[in-house]
Amino acid sequence: MWKHFICILLGLLVLSLYVAFDHITGLKHTVAQYEFKVQALESELGKEHDEALILRKFVYANLSRIASPIPNRRLTVTAYSPDECVADNPLLLTASSSRVREGIVAVSQDLFRQGWVFGKKIYIKNQGVFTITDLMSTAKRRSIDIFMNDGQRAVQFGKQQIEVVLLDV
Repeated sequence: MWKHFICILLGLLVLSLYVAFDHITGLKHTVAQYEFKVQALESELGKEHDEALILRKFVYANLSRIASPIPNRRLTVTAYSPDECVADNPLLLTASSSRVREGIVAVSQDLFRQGWVFGKKIYIKNQGVFTITDLMSTAKRRSIDIFMNDGQRAVQFGKQQIEVVLLDV
């Protein structure tokens, strides 16, 4: 009888060792998966750290340009249309010899002498980005003239004082 009891006990012990071994093997597999994920995250963190370091170096190298505010000016902004151009300029060419089109502006000659030259881009607050391709008459000062295809829209725009930023400094 003791032999049967010992055999049953040994059988139960082997069975529990097998279950424990199986459980430990599953845990080892889970740990290995998490270790792989941790390595991938560490690698990703290293890349982000490198990118952050590069960005930080760029910012420090260009701090004087970044820290200084973008030079903007409050200028008189008007609009002109083909209706106004045809009498003086039947070919509708700008001072830079390009055709008039939406997205271009004329600048007063005082601004032109200060570096607001043909081909440079400007941002006019609430209006958008424009390319300088034309000049205004010498009588105008501190002024921008936006070209609009629609004469009525140009008249409605009127004369406004607006912040303007020279983008291509």
